[in-house]
Amino acid sequence: MLYSLLRHFRSDTRGAAVIETVIIMPVLIWVYIGSFVFFDAFRTYSSAVRATYAIADVISRQTSTLSAFDMEGFARVFNAIVRNDGDVRMRMTQIYYDAHTNDLYVDWSYATNGEARLFTPNLDDFVGLLPNMTHAERLILVESFVPYRTSLGFEGEMMTFRNFTFTRPRSGQVPFS
Repeated sequence: MLYSLLRHFRSDTRGAAVIETVIIMPVLIWVYIGSFVFFDAFRTYSSAVRATYAIADVISRQTSTLSAFDMEGFARVFNAIVRNDGDVRMRMTQIYYDAHTNDLYVDWSYATNGEARLFTPNLDDFVGLLPNMTHAERLILVESFVPYRTSLGFEGEMMTFRNFTFTRPRSGQVPFS
């Protein structure tokens, strides 16, 4: 009797779809939300990279003397491109290379929104990241720091996307006052 009841229970498939739905639905919801968060983070990161390249290119084309007002304007443009409501920070630096002493020097550096300026002793952190330079060559280094927290309102750790790019000034150097 018990054996026939178990065999009948095993062969009965009524309600199997409901049980499968109950098991798989949380997984599908988690994948859907996770893909939204992933693509939103990717959008923020890729727009920050492109905006960093754009600002570096604009600075490299300058022939007139830049001021702090210009740099703050670049930061506002960057913030508009990235569309981030957070605490976006930038640092723009011109680096000079002296082949005789094999040293890098900071010509000027400007940072926005509380980021620290870059000084010559701190360039050791960038030595392996910069390209080979010839004597008396200059580079414009633009760094951006974009905070990211998911827009779904989850309480989680905030990430900061750090991007940097360098470009050679078109006119040899970009003057800054």
